[in-house]
Amino acid sequence: MRHFDLLEIAKLFSEEPAACRHLAETCPTCGERFRHIEALMQRFEHWNPEVALLEGPPAEGLVAALLAAGESLTLWSAQVDKNEDFQTWGVAWVALEKAREELEAATSLSRARDLALLAVKVSEHLGQAYHPNSVADLQARAYAIAAVAEPPEVDLGARLKRIAAAVEALDKGAGDEAIARVVWDLLSRVIR
Repeated sequence: MRHFDLLEIAKLFSEEPAACRHLAETCPTCGERFRHIEALMQRFEHWNPEVALLEGPPAEGLVAALLAAGESLTLWSAQVDKNEDFQTWGVAWVALEKAREELEAATSLSRARDLALLAVKVSEHLGQAYHPNSVADLQARAYAIAAVAEPPEVDLGARLKRIAAAVEALDKGAGDEAIARVVWDLLSRVIR
């Protein structure tokens, strides 16, 4: 008997979640693959198992390639504009993760800001295959990180624009209270 591969399990999970869960409970190999897909969905906060599987794992390498091209948001943005490989949920999410890591480590606030704005840039290219409310939620988090990470020497206007963009994106989002808490917790660090 042949086991389902990851993509087959992702498709089954998209179309027949109960059947997929039953398969995962009855076959240890398929169950392990199912849990892998669930972990990807959780990490990338994406509702579609196929998208999480197809975009998640390659995203680390794609973001690394973007960052290896230079240290400029302008350069990264140009690469995103001209190469569709960078225009995925996974790439936006990894850029957002890296922005959060930089912010929390407080190693380079300007890099955290630029990574957050890179996530916004990528999200602007996400098409109809991505739910607009979820894209807005991603943007709200990214703009909030960018506001917190805006270096102190930057004028207040830039920080206020990031705050306003975060609030506007949050209003367009799915209304998830957990996401709103994350955004407001970040913004409270700026507003104090």
